[in-house]
Amino acid sequence: MSTERIGGVFWLVFGLVVMVGSFRLELGTFQAPGSGFLGFLAGGFVLLMAVIVLVQSFMGKDNKIKWSALWRDSKWWRPVTVALLILAYVLVLERLGFLLTSFLFMLTLFKWVEKFPWLKTVLVTLAVVVCSHLLFRTLLKASLPQGVLGF
Repeated sequence: MSTERIGGVFWLVFGLVVMVGSFRLELGTFQAPGSGFLGFLAGGFVLLMAVIVLVQSFMGKDNKIKWSALWRDSKWWRPVTVALLILAYVLVLERLGFLLTSFLFMLTLFKWVEKFPWLKTVLVTLAVVVCSHLLFRTLLKASLPQGVLGF
């Protein structure tokens, strides 16, 4: 199996999981988007790109490589970690709420994946979460999940 097909299948499944998770949230409409609207569109885009890659992989010649060569000298854990973090974000957003889920997601992303120092991690995370909350809640008047803590 070629690397394009392996990647295409992975992103196809990932896009489907994101779309299903986002669909479980409220999608809303174009005029009044719900909390799952953007995730659903992003998952659909990933799904579409994966289908294009898969179709192209079947149209070209088959470049078979060994699994060991695929993973050699690569930092495969980073995209897998980010994909799992995004999946976890989608799955717990409704329960924990936007602020807490976004804070934990960004904190984990900056500290564990990007290896920021603690002070920079906390400051950047707070800035991103507060600014995004103000943008969506205040300027765009979007309804965000409040979660168990009520905010």
